[in-house]
Amino acid sequence: MREIEVQEIEVKSALGKSGLRELDYSLNPYLGCLHSCIYCYAMDFTKIRPSADWGKYVVVKVNILDILRSEVKRKRKGIVGVSTITDPYQPVEGRFKLTRESIAMLADNGFSVTIQTKSPLVVRDTDILEKHRNSIDVGFTITTTDNRKARMLEPETPSPASRVEAIRRLREKGIETWIFFGPIIRGFNDTTGDIRGMIEAAAETGSRIIYDRYNLYPASAEKMKSMAVTRSLQGDDRWWSSTVSEIRRIADKSGIICNSEEEEWQMNYRSRYGSFF
Repeated sequence: MREIEVQEIEVKSALGKSGLRELDYSLNPYLGCLHSCIYCYAMDFTKIRPSADWGKYVVVKVNILDILRSEVKRKRKGIVGVSTITDPYQPVEGRFKLTRESIAMLADNGFSVTIQTKSPLVVRDTDILEKHRNSIDVGFTITTTDNRKARMLEPETPSPASRVEAIRRLREKGIETWIFFGPIIRGFNDTTGDIRGMIEAAAETGSRIIYDRYNLYPASAEKMKSMAVTRSLQGDDRWWSSTVSEIRRIADKSGIICNSEEEEWQMNYRSRYGSFF
């Protein structure tokens, strides 16, 4: 069994301004992540420990519920992303339940919540999700449905199959779900087989797909160098255009809604504001 370090801290704020355009706030009950995904951009935004220690520690914001209880009464209502630089349902959530209590508090106070995770543990909170199905959606990151490839990228995450099963169970309760297909890495998870596997997972669970390419960040790039299969980490625009065309082709044949992150933001903006600036 690997050694992990759990550190408890107190914080002064719970809801932060999100760097993602489609969100008003971000809420991260934890810092660091035990899933050990080697491509994770959060390594470059979590400066608590060296990137070499990524996956070996997690920081728990033990007073975040007390802070959030005050903030939900005075902050403007909006869309909260849970989480943006950590997985809100990584293993420590089973003990601390900070994500569970946070999403309930947010929804009870008129905030919309969008959850993104790689963990079936979110199914534990079906009671809250079902109660607030009109204001909470759940997205699962799945880089590939090929378990061997997934282990290379995400050595400590639950299997892709377990994530698909979790989505199916949430959909049975009428909870809105989506799949984040990404990061898409040239020469690794960009094959027709990978794309088809993702489309089939979406069709099986009644979910839409949001996709994005790998973005180069120093810490993750260093870890990715160990993967001999990655001839070019990001790939060029020609490669990306070809990959998108293949995603579209397969998705259209299956009747699956499939949007890039940019398209998803545009759709969300129009639905909220009616037009662009």
